[in-house]
Amino acid sequence: MSNTLQKLLLKRRFTQGEKILTKELISIIVPVYNVEKYLKKCVDSIVNQTYKNLEIILVDDGATDSSGEICDELEKLDNRIKVYHKENGGLSDARNYGVARATGSCIGFVDSDDYIDAEMYEKLYEAIIKEDADVAECNLKIVYPERVELFTDKRYYQVCTKQEYLEEYLKIEKIFGSACVRLIKTNIAKKIEFPVGKLYEDTYYAYDLIGIADKYVLMDNACYNYLMRENSITNAKFNPRIFDLIEIVEKFHVNVYRNYPSLKEAADCRKMYAYFSVLNSILLEENFKNNTFYLQIINYFKENYKKLLNNKYITRNRKLSIILIKLNINIYRKVLLRYKNTLAGN
Repeated sequence: MSNTLQKLLLKRRFTQGEKILTKELISIIVPVYNVEKYLKKCVDSIVNQTYKNLEIILVDDGATDSSGEICDELEKLDNRIKVYHKENGGLSDARNYGVARATGSCIGFVDSDDYIDAEMYEKLYEAIIKEDADVAECNLKIVYPERVELFTDKRYYQVCTKQEYLEEYLKIEKIFGSACVRLIKTNIAKKIEFPVGKLYEDTYYAYDLIGIADKYVLMDNACYNYLMRENSITNAKFNPRIFDLIEIVEKFHVNVYRNYPSLKEAADCRKMYAYFSVLNSILLEENFKNNTFYLQIINYFKENYKKLLNNKYITRNRKLSIILIKLNINIYRKVLLRYKNTLAGN
């Protein structure tokens, strides 16, 4: 075979997504704040990836425990680790800080109390290269104090256009929504910022991502381990900022109705899940009926009762919950509290 033909074949294989030479640098951003108990396990899981060409950015967001010192010690053990110390600005601010300093061709995020399977970034990177995608996303496992659950068993290897991915995202059934399960091309990631001062920053980020990225890969591999801390289950309290979720979902609901009319029912499904999240948080309070937002949330379910029950995307169990909310909110609350105690292992 002539040298010219070899070069042409090599070029063709590159354009078709077969990465056969040196693998590109991937930047992994880990915001760190008061996680001394979990940090080493998290970083070890990144250091031990089968994909070796990594830039591991640890952003100490003004931690008041020993997390900052642990970061410095870890940096000495692996030259791929870069540590930055900054004043506390919150999760979004720390992620944005890391993105601004990332030099890889793709960017991923890992929360510092979670950990990842050894092949996570190998698989995500290969999917991006193979499909020439902007984003690759894996399934995840939810790690409770007493057990581990797969987020969804409905995932399979799926290449999506923008609209196809949007539909899956709105249905929630297959997509967790966390930024941490994705690998994103840097030219896309650097155009988006996480919203500082907002709860549900991943939801804001996802909607901006969908506005920019055109091609996605959904993988069935559950490579990310999302830690559900015991105190986060047992001591959960209502936070008025949870209404940030309603704000962003309402705005996006309008956008979908305007620009993707075929996805109206899916948008209604996503909006319903947002209202459920807020309602469930309110019902954790003893005097829940005195909550400022209680009547607004209840009225949403009453006013949209028939529409939600006829929605093809809403699961049977959710529809039963909607019926129960309308019939007797106190019984629904008892079921909710019993489920919460089960999660906590009580």
